[in-house]
Amino acid sequence: MLTSVFRKTIWDRRRGFLWWSIGVLAISGITVSFWPTLQRDSDALMDLLEGLPEGMLNLFGASEAVDFLTGPGFVNSRVYASVGSFVVIFFAISMGTAAIAGEEDKGTMDMLLANPIPRDRVVLETFAAQAVLVTVLATLVAALLLITDPMLDVGLPVGGVVAASTGMVLLALSFGSLALMIGALTGKRGLTVGVASGAVIATFFINGLAPLIDSIEWTQKLTPFYWLLDHNPLANGFRWQLLVLLAAIAVFMSVAVWGFRRRDAL
Repeated sequence: MLTSVFRKTIWDRRRGFLWWSIGVLAISGITVSFWPTLQRDSDALMDLLEGLPEGMLNLFGASEAVDFLTGPGFVNSRVYASVGSFVVIFFAISMGTAAIAGEEDKGTMDMLLANPIPRDRVVLETFAAQAVLVTVLATLVAALLLITDPMLDVGLPVGGVVAASTGMVLLALSFGSLALMIGALTGKRGLTVGVASGAVIATFFINGLAPLIDSIEWTQKLTPFYWLLDHNPLANGFRWQLLVLLAAIAVFMSVAVWGFRRRDAL
């Protein structure tokens, strides 16, 4: 098992991954099941939403209240722009943290590196395992939405669900690769979790609230959430903005490989 870091990582996460899968399916299923009720009470919901500050709408990927009253707009705001993505993001961070910093914290990295495995492979194979499991989570979300869509008449475009779920993967891996990079550079589990989790919360609020303040509006484009949500892939399908997330992942992984290779001691 130790000769394949990829298989070891998948094996180590097998039980926890089951619960993450159940969690993301439950959140997505409960969310979409509310759609018929919202349709019946749309007038009351509109009155409520119109009273919310603009910043609250921005936080959930909507430019105006009416966006919440369409099936795709509602699913986008609850699954892809907030709760659903957060589950997948924090799963990716947990894997990114465990990959290097977690192994060092447990004292098992020496055992791993005692095998004829280059350090580059340790980083890249743990990331590959992270990418596979994150993709499975997003695929489960997409499958659930597409299966329930005709039953609940949500009106989700198949291409949009695929694009948004792909964006969810890239968004989660942006933060997961950030955690992996911090762990590779420092080997400190607590620091890795704190910085990566803090980055999620900070960039989420910056993306939603920065447009309300002219002097800091430009900071919105520094957040991964902007590059997923600004062009609304659920409604518009694949757009070039997703490539920015892919580029960020590539940068973080390059630094992770470089940093772990050059650390003198564990």
